[in-house]
Amino acid sequence: MRPSSSPRVLAIGIDAAEPTLVRQWIARGELPELRALLESGGWGEVRSPAHIGSGAVWPTFMTGTGPEEHGVYSVLPWDPGTMALVRLTTDRLRPFWTDLARGGHSVAILDVPFAPVVGLPGGIEIAEWGAHDRVRGRMAVSPPGLQAWVARTAGTHPFGAGRAEVTGPDDGRGLRTLAAACQEGARLRGTLAVRLLAERHPDVLVAVFPEIHHASHYLWHTLEREEPAPLRAPNHAPESAGTDPGSPGLLEIYREVARQIGELARAAGDAAILVFSLHGMRATGGIPDILDPLLRRLGLAALPGLRAGSWAERRRQVISLAREIAPEPLRRLYRRARPVDRVPAQTIPLSYDWARTVAFPVPTDQHGWIRVNLRDRERKGTVAPADYDGLCARLERLLRGLATRAGQRVVADVLAPGCEGGRPPDLLPDLIVHWEDAATVNVLRLATPRLARRARGTQFTGQHAPAGFFIQRPRPGQTFTLGAAAGAEELYRFIRAALTN
Repeated sequence: MRPSSSPRVLAIGIDAAEPTLVRQWIARGELPELRALLESGGWGEVRSPAHIGSGAVWPTFMTGTGPEEHGVYSVLPWDPGTMALVRLTTDRLRPFWTDLARGGHSVAILDVPFAPVVGLPGGIEIAEWGAHDRVRGRMAVSPPGLQAWVARTAGTHPFGAGRAEVTGPDDGRGLRTLAAACQEGARLRGTLAVRLLAERHPDVLVAVFPEIHHASHYLWHTLEREEPAPLRAPNHAPESAGTDPGSPGLLEIYREVARQIGELARAAGDAAILVFSLHGMRATGGIPDILDPLLRRLGLAALPGLRAGSWAERRRQVISLAREIAPEPLRRLYRRARPVDRVPAQTIPLSYDWARTVAFPVPTDQHGWIRVNLRDRERKGTVAPADYDGLCARLERLLRGLATRAGQRVVADVLAPGCEGGRPPDLLPDLIVHWEDAATVNVLRLATPRLARRARGTQFTGQHAPAGFFIQRPRPGQTFTLGAAAGAEELYRFIRAALTN
């Protein structure tokens, strides 16, 4: 097929852009490029499976199927066959753009999170050039010779050269380094995407900016300078360090991304344009870490004795205990020495006595995840299938009844994917716990049972939120548009319509 001089569709993801901020800043004139698109198109809400985990949203967008089918929710999912965490691979997923390419359309993909590189016929794929969520831990491209072109065109993304270590909202130096990396990364990404349009002439370009996602985790507290109280972090005092007007802010990252989207829109001419975020962000005080001690106190999970198991299992248990009691400066040194996104593709066993464990937590970066040690599903399962529903119901009642010693609710909601699907999920957690803000207090002190536990991830002031948004600008004459709300798995319909109208 002969390439056209301009694309027919430009789909731009702004990973984790918060809808309330985008609307507020558009209204204030802070994001004129997005305002121009909105004035010539329309706004809508994106509903995604962020209630399961932020890791589920991009696979849902690209495959058009829900998490119960594609099974992705985390970069370190639980594998019942090995009784361990494993590094995620998405090579088995089939993105919707595969069919577009096979239908004769030239497609270019730039850093769609979690996307496999499938070798599109006549297409271009660039994955993890500058990613927030890393699956491979390295850039992958198709066709193979494209890597040299990327290097000549945009060089190395700041994320690809290593992440800035930020200790918290009072780490001015770390925050300035991170903010500069996010701004420069967004600028380079815009340059690369514009050159893709100008030199490669795809019919469809799907490009994602992850810089706002990365910045929002660390810079959310900077909104306290001028934004209303609901956007402020729970348990974060307004007088805390890091709110100095001279320190970097999140707004500057949004402005840079919007500028680059404006450049892309100009380069795309009269193409259909879809700008979208699959989930947003909100304030946080940390990640609750109460599930493991809670399940052990209730007798539902048990750790192996130091004399039990292999020497490797004993070593893992000692290391796990050392990390738990180590002061934060030592934990930071460990993270610098071995960042999570550089863990090799291997299994990471959890240290439980499986013969005495009926339910256990799966490590998480947001919601609480609980897996039932179900017989015939887990390799070392102990719970009979007939007891599954009763155990889940018991756990749900216990979780919903949790309260702090001050009488505050700890759990906002408990989801059970097994009940929705009519059978226990093969890959997803059995229970998903949504926390109240009170759960992030340091130290979280439960009334019953009497437990105390510090939150993890207190260097983060921003956390994932469920709602996303889209701005759509159809091609001239395009009749199909998205309604006031759309699921993440439905966005591709707008892209297909722009190719066929």
